[in-house]
Amino acid sequence: MNNPQDVTQPQHWIDGEFVTGSGSDGIDVFDPATGRRVAELAAATDAEVDAAVAAASAAFEEWSELSITRRVQYLHMMRANVVGNGEQLARTISLDQGKTLEEARGEVMRAAEFIDTALAAPMLMHSRSGHVAGPIEARNAREPLGVCVAITPFNFPVMNSSQFSAWALVTGNTLVVKPSEQDPIATTALFHLFAEAGLPHGVLNLVHGRAEVSKRLIDHPDVAAVSCITSTPTAKAIHERASSLGKRVQANGGAKNPILVASDADLRLAAEGIVTSAFGMAGQRCLAGTRIIVLDDVYDEIVERVAMLTDQLVIGAGLDEGTTMGPVVSAASRARLEGLIGEAVDAGATAVRDGRGVVPRTPSASSEGYFVGPTVLADLRPTHPAEFQETFGPVIAMHRVGDLDEAIALSNDTEFGNASTLFTRSGSAARRFERASRAGNIGINTFPAPPANFVMGGLGASFYGETHVCGDAPLRFYTEEKLVVSRW
Repeated sequence: MNNPQDVTQPQHWIDGEFVTGSGSDGIDVFDPATGRRVAELAAATDAEVDAAVAAASAAFEEWSELSITRRVQYLHMMRANVVGNGEQLARTISLDQGKTLEEARGEVMRAAEFIDTALAAPMLMHSRSGHVAGPIEARNAREPLGVCVAITPFNFPVMNSSQFSAWALVTGNTLVVKPSEQDPIATTALFHLFAEAGLPHGVLNLVHGRAEVSKRLIDHPDVAAVSCITSTPTAKAIHERASSLGKRVQANGGAKNPILVASDADLRLAAEGIVTSAFGMAGQRCLAGTRIIVLDDVYDEIVERVAMLTDQLVIGAGLDEGTTMGPVVSAASRARLEGLIGEAVDAGATAVRDGRGVVPRTPSASSEGYFVGPTVLADLRPTHPAEFQETFGPVIAMHRVGDLDEAIALSNDTEFGNASTLFTRSGSAARRFERASRAGNIGINTFPAPPANFVMGGLGASFYGETHVCGDAPLRFYTEEKLVVSRW
């Protein structure tokens, strides 16, 4: 496909064919920057979901018997198509999801990086063997699971779909992807590029729809494993549902990530890190910092520095030049965030910066778009209900504490355990924080976004399942290890 930007109609991809779908459940798709309806998605019917699973099941035997070298060649073509059409694909992401063009370009490159890690599978999947005694030998071999399902979120419609597709396929599985119904155009554009790689029919499939589509995929008897990235309540429900059916599950949930600032921190670096973490992608990512915990003697300066940096953000349409923060993904998300801000202010919080009713500043944006400005709340009680809910938007709460021990204790006072960050110049403080923090991704003076070749952790209510994502963890998730003992 020479121009994925031309893909404006969400489509299913079932057994090698793109189809609009025959379902009567029409889902409107909106441009978040204008509120304008840009497409209608016909959710997959039960018959179409079953057809996608049947296609994947029929393709599994031949695909799994294909040499891993040949499967890797398909991945190389998939990656080349993504990178070669990267700019058009980024523009589609920005239009569909709302993030800035720079952020969308970053997502495309991250998608390529995740495919890169899967390309290393031939170095990881070799059998381990050894001599036991006399004529007896033992070896371990890895075998694919079968038909797998990936349920992907709205915030990374291209990256996450690429990540799961690459690892499921390279390990010999077949896959059905069910993306978010909020921004289905970008994922459709990605699958047009994957289709051009010449994959055998049925190896990779795409079905769109609401939660009912996910439930039918999870419940299907031919599905062996389920991966998802979603909110904590949904991740927990998916894990329980799929596990009860004997399926392998990795369910990535929500977060409430703290950022701690010690007295000896580089305050310029800390303030910039807070703003980048909290307001990048309008706060819609699972590693975004939303609870800012600052030692008393530097608290006022950090609040001032953060507030001044938010004033420099240009709120507007992601495709407009100069935009540094785009809209949130939907009208419902905007309403939820504005309600959260209102509840916090009513409870006594001070809105150092209030993002409600923000007016976008770029030409393509509209006041009808789903804009929430960067919001900085001070004096919010740590026990306020908002402090125990995932924010997933450009809203942060600043908390003043007396010492590092109090800061660490407050940072751990949450059911979530996705990410935690400390800004300090002290190596001993950093080591103490690293050991005491109950989070799977730790940042020291930087945002803890994992490189694609490192495993991404998640503790507590941020993850349910057996095996995490990223790094070589997908190899363990997507394969079954078998022991063979032989005597000749």
